[in-house]
Amino acid sequence: MIAIFGISFAFGVYQVYYQDVMLPQHSPSAISWIGTIQASFTFLFGLVSGPLFDKGYFFHVVVGASTGLVLSFMLLSICKEYWQILLCQGLLAGICSGLLYISTLSQVPRYFSSQRGRALGLVTSGVGVGGIIYPLIFRRLLRELGFGWATRVVGFVTMGFLLVAAVLIKPLHLNNAPKKLRDPTMFKDPYYVSFIFSGLLIGFGMMIPYYDSGLFWVARFDHNLDSAFYTLIIANVGGFFGRLLISAAVDYGVPAEYMMTVSTAVTAALGFGWIGVHTKSSYYAFLVLWGIFSSANATLPTCLMMYLIPRPEVFATRMGLVLGMTGVGMLVGPPIANALIKHQTNFLGVQLWVGITCTVALVSIAFTSFGVRRARKARAAAAAAAAAKNGGR
Repeated sequence: MIAIFGISFAFGVYQVYYQDVMLPQHSPSAISWIGTIQASFTFLFGLVSGPLFDKGYFFHVVVGASTGLVLSFMLLSICKEYWQILLCQGLLAGICSGLLYISTLSQVPRYFSSQRGRALGLVTSGVGVGGIIYPLIFRRLLRELGFGWATRVVGFVTMGFLLVAAVLIKPLHLNNAPKKLRDPTMFKDPYYVSFIFSGLLIGFGMMIPYYDSGLFWVARFDHNLDSAFYTLIIANVGGFFGRLLISAAVDYGVPAEYMMTVSTAVTAALGFGWIGVHTKSSYYAFLVLWGIFSSANATLPTCLMMYLIPRPEVFATRMGLVLGMTGVGMLVGPPIANALIKHQTNFLGVQLWVGITCTVALVSIAFTSFGVRRARKARAAAAAAAAAKNGGR
């Protein structure tokens, strides 16, 4: 997760550098397409990697995608033009990250039947760790070595993380998994369809405060690029602790659907509350809170999905579709939002976009949570009936 999402959550650092130094002739909306394509493909290619994982092609996907991800950094280090950066950092890195994401995340529910929330929290906390160390590495080396070598070092660091992961991960496949995975009930379940729709809406707005943290800082408070870079780290620190706290709460008995509904409600409120941020201290508080509560959307969907599948063999396929729709939202949402920025300083359109999309996502998630609660109660009743039947023998 550090390698897969570190560079995506660190794109705010690249956004500021491209805007002020490397690509000043391009608009913030045009530059944001680089990061949104990369991040969206990380989710969108779950549509491909999910079925491949369920069919047993784990190592084929991991080896090929890991090689491609490292290659994308090496190619990015020699890029000079916008279209070159778009192809390397946007398309190639995004595709490879997407192939890796579902393949690795889908292992967790199969290994952990208890304390699943904590396990998922620890795994996804790598997103926050990557979002902290990647900006620090890139910014420090950018001043000392320049863009080319700073990017190459990031590539070597990524290669190290991926090599460790390849050695440690041992895929657990179900012995009775069918060769052809078909799920004819997929679109007949209204709660699952609502979950797909919520993924799309989350993609529309959830990443924007990460991408625009530096731009907002420069526009409102300080033109010092070092200060702008650290705003992204602050948000990712909040996300790191948020993933651990939220997942621990699930293991201590708080239903995951409640946590996700409440977290989405808070992010919707924060989106509108962003409009009232006028001081540095209030912006720091906003970034920390956004990191904490938005992290639920990276940790908890897997917990909810366990109650939205007819059988375990199709978990990765169904989860891949939800994340794929999140990728579609991330592909179009941030560029639309950044196109609403007026005169480089007026972020009202962006802030309203984030608040509105998160509010609509809240409605969809609340409906899905209702279905998850019903499924949870039904499984508990079935387990109790089975235990009573066995006890009576």
